[in-house]
Amino acid sequence: MRLRIGVVLWVLSWVPYGILLRLSGAWLTLAWTFEIVLGLVGIALAGSEFALLVKARGWRGAPAVAWTTLVHGTAGAAPPAG
Repeated sequence: MRLRIGVVLWVLSWVPYGILLRLSGAWLTLAWTFEIVLGLVGIALAGSEFALLVKARGWRGAPAVAWTTLVHGTAGAAPPAG
């Protein structure tokens, strides 16, 4: 679940809110800061979970793990840690 929320937040950080809302000046800077913070929070949430899955399946399987988790909410058949 953390990986799914993290990926969604990271994707939402790429939406140009300031441009879409036609902001300027300090408001544009605030919107830009919000986008950066949103992306960092997404990476922080998804990062640790994604790292565990990548260690279990390897970097070649990383895109498949990310997509499967985002769509289905489960990482599939990852071996247990330990």
